[in-house]
Amino acid sequence: MKSTEVIHPTGEGKMSFDTAAGQVFLEASDEAMTPFGGFVPLAAFFQKLGLLDSLAAHCPVERTSPNASAVQDVLTSFMLACLCDGSRFNHINRLREDPTLCELFGLKKIVGDDTVRRLFRQIGSGGDWIANTSSLLWQAAPEHFILDWDSTVQTRYGHQQDARVGYNPQKPGRKSHHPLLAVIAGTRLCPYYRLRPGNTGSSTGWTEAMEEAGQWMGRQPWLNRGDVGFCSEQTMSWHEQDDRPEYLFKLRLTKNLKRAIARLKEDDWLGCHNFGVLQTAELDLQLSGWTNTRRVVVGRRLMGHTGGEDDGEFWSYAKYEYEAYVTSLSRDYAQSWQIIELYRKRADCENVFDELKNQWGFNGFCSRYKEVTETAARLLLVAYNTWNLFLRLMEPDRHVEAKHGRRWFLFISARLVKSSRQRTWKMAISGHWRADLMQGYQRVLAWLNLTAPQLQSIQANAPPKQAQIISI
Repeated sequence: MKSTEVIHPTGEGKMSFDTAAGQVFLEASDEAMTPFGGFVPLAAFFQKLGLLDSLAAHCPVERTSPNASAVQDVLTSFMLACLCDGSRFNHINRLREDPTLCELFGLKKIVGDDTVRRLFRQIGSGGDWIANTSSLLWQAAPEHFILDWDSTVQTRYGHQQDARVGYNPQKPGRKSHHPLLAVIAGTRLCPYYRLRPGNTGSSTGWTEAMEEAGQWMGRQPWLNRGDVGFCSEQTMSWHEQDDRPEYLFKLRLTKNLKRAIARLKEDDWLGCHNFGVLQTAELDLQLSGWTNTRRVVVGRRLMGHTGGEDDGEFWSYAKYEYEAYVTSLSRDYAQSWQIIELYRKRADCENVFDELKNQWGFNGFCSRYKEVTETAARLLLVAYNTWNLFLRLMEPDRHVEAKHGRRWFLFISARLVKSSRQRTWKMAISGHWRADLMQGYQRVLAWLNLTAPQLQSIQANAPPKQAQIISI
């Protein structure tokens, strides 16, 4: 059989490939082309919000050296890497050869990963400057909102500061961090983050975190939700003071709680007695360690029967699956079944953590220095939250995760064409997707022209340069 060469060198920077279409030549070009053509409306979104300018203005590090990269270049470079599916600091370097991103975001250059890490270490711990700058985003939250609190385990494999051996179901015995996060229910916005050692309990420092979150957001939620790890006398007593939010926590089925449930009469259970159907009951309990009597809501489902003739016994016994919750919400406000349904909606925050870990490099931007890891996580959340708001304009009827959103709205081949003062991005989109994409862009433009001026940025921004988007 005659052998054929697939690759034919034809000269410096040029190669040929034998394909089904025949011989195809491949060569590099210095033209302003980019795989990130979808960044144009997103850049306008950032510009109108003024977040990047504000972050740079409030960064607690002053750059006095004329050779040092501008703070805004460093912060923006990192956030662009997060938006472009980066999950390690060195992934920033993949963007350095793209001239169009610098054009769109007004950067002198995209800096290297070492520069980013050095600045983050100089910044040190504490994220008030990031949180206060990001407060503009929380205007997108409803007037009365719920905060879902949870913690997540971040396994570490090096010698990172504050990495400790603690609860780690995936990697038992491995060091980890155990950050505390909050999610605004129904929006998937994540307004609060605190890095903690791996041996920290779920509710450790939570009362301070709730006060801090209220300060950062400028207002309190009407309800805090948390799982069994957050249910403690300290957290419930904190909520029961004047002008504090309501609370709803899942209860651990302890022996004392099981005894109380066993004392319930059959008439106390509301709802039909069918397989898999929820029945509810209520108790006023003061469990061990509690200072007050509190409202406890219990749910059960019939899962089957044990005993009976098939098991050689005279009597048959119903087998139930139980769940229990404690809340400060009154019976006049919500019935028992509504309390349980209200808690179940908390499950969406788990989807947020899953997306952050698997699609946003939440675990990957890690350094041996605590302050670097913490600053990276806080800025990543700014990028994540801003992207979520942007996607709500592009796809208002459904939530789009980052793995799809980037492919649909960001990773679009485009070419920058300059003529006098006008810049035109020619984007490679066609077919039915062109119409869908343009409809999304129209919604973004409507928001930029009508809604955005009502959102006051911390620092005034220069008017954006004239630009056009043309599909090809």
